[in-house]
Amino acid sequence: MTESADSLAGLAEPSSSRVRGKSALPLLVAGVLGVAFSLLAPNAVWQWLNPQATLMAAAQAEGLMPFLLFLEIAGLVLFAGVLLAGIFALRAAPVRLRIARAAYYAIYSWIAIYSLSVLDWTGWALRREFSLAGSPLTEITVFFLRYDLLWPVWFLGFGAVFFHLLTWRASVLRAYGVPTSPEASGDRILENLRTGGRDPAYRRSMGRSVAAHLAVIIVIPWMLRMTGCVSDYEVPHGSGDPVVALVKTVKPQKKKKTQKLMLNPNSAILFSAPDLDDSAVSQQVEEITMKTYVADTAAVGGKMGAGGGKSGGWPEGTGKGVIRFVRLEYQGEDWDDGMSAVDHADENFLQEFNKQTGFKVADKGESHPIRLLRKYSPGKAPPFVYMTGSAGIAIPPSDLAILRQYLESGGMLFADCGSPNWDRSFRQFAVALYPNEPLRVISDDDPLLQAPYAFPNGAPPLWHHGGMKAMGIKSKGRWVVFYHPGDINDAWKTGHSGLSPNLAAGAFQMGINIIHYSFTHYLEETKELRK
Repeated sequence: MTESADSLAGLAEPSSSRVRGKSALPLLVAGVLGVAFSLLAPNAVWQWLNPQATLMAAAQAEGLMPFLLFLEIAGLVLFAGVLLAGIFALRAAPVRLRIARAAYYAIYSWIAIYSLSVLDWTGWALRREFSLAGSPLTEITVFFLRYDLLWPVWFLGFGAVFFHLLTWRASVLRAYGVPTSPEASGDRILENLRTGGRDPAYRRSMGRSVAAHLAVIIVIPWMLRMTGCVSDYEVPHGSGDPVVALVKTVKPQKKKKTQKLMLNPNSAILFSAPDLDDSAVSQQVEEITMKTYVADTAAVGGKMGAGGGKSGGWPEGTGKGVIRFVRLEYQGEDWDDGMSAVDHADENFLQEFNKQTGFKVADKGESHPIRLLRKYSPGKAPPFVYMTGSAGIAIPPSDLAILRQYLESGGMLFADCGSPNWDRSFRQFAVALYPNEPLRVISDDDPLLQAPYAFPNGAPPLWHHGGMKAMGIKSKGRWVVFYHPGDINDAWKTGHSGLSPNLAAGAFQMGINIIHYSFTHYLEETKELRK
């Protein structure tokens, strides 16, 4: 046994008990980690499937859910056995060493079953043309999905192979009372792995092969996931001067009073007592509350932009500018609500924007994690980013700092409340984002609600999950957060979620106002960066 092999393995031989302890430790760790992974992995898949009704139904029909339960139970039993094998390996006996080795073979078997299952399931999802995060699955997205699901178990597998080899070293064999030569098979294998073998040609070939496989399988995908890439946001060039188009309200028609018959007009007793609804106060309240928000579909918003011209656009823009819709990905349910192949919310809004303004728009919406906001070139970030959801909002402090820096650099967050639960979560998130700038109601006469469409009664509340009035956060005199209380995203979906066409038109026009406000202020804030 060579000194270099001992150095590689890190196993000294001061005593047999210490050697056995080091041999048992990997099994103990693998057992604990394996039990935890067996519990968490199926649950993670379940959480991913659950919000996607179509995929969930297909998965149940294909028997995926019982198989996930089988993997969970099998993993728990197997790794509990691995943990017991590690405990047995603490004592000296040849049979205990054989049990420890059997535990490694059990780990390999479970990894193989899990890996084949992931490859089969993701291939099935790709063939069925299901979606991931609102976009259809492609070979690239399936590759990264497989990478996310497989790298933890493969990492465990590589570690298991290394420590399994250590059980064939002479020092370990002697610690368990197994007769052996001075240099056992495990020592020779580890030394050959370290040096590449005695043949120099083989040594170079193997080193390059291992390095290439590690780069392709682990390093490159990890770097792509950690860094990511974005394309700079180009704003359409031109000169616009939007004409205010009033978004009117429909007043209720007064009901004609029905004639009431009395038994004797000259009698002091009226047999038809007046209803409370007939009172003047009640009629006034009814008239106020029945005012319905309706968009004037014949209204023309003018040539949107800035600069006082008639062509439309912004003087700070570029000739290749296209209106894009960017939403933020985060850890929380339904951040991608509306992005499915059925709803088309983002695409519908872009198409409506093109119809009403004439600007070129992207073919579809896009999304990326918050951390990628720092990847845009100075002055060429999205003027606004969109965010929605239906439950909790889990954003790490590092991403929170990146988002705040983006907002302070001229950007705007368009937050859209998808449920009462999300309203509570977003209010807490807003405090973390701007501790010294509270959410406040946006007044009906605010410029944000006046051009190019004027909303005399404020932004349409729609489903009002978070109240009746739009709110926001101001920083340095500019709205950096616009918070819509009533799921405007639902109104943009195909079919408008049952909303009337007039109300849906108003929801689209509210979004157009957001674009006008955010673009105009972003370009003004970042003007010096583009010189």
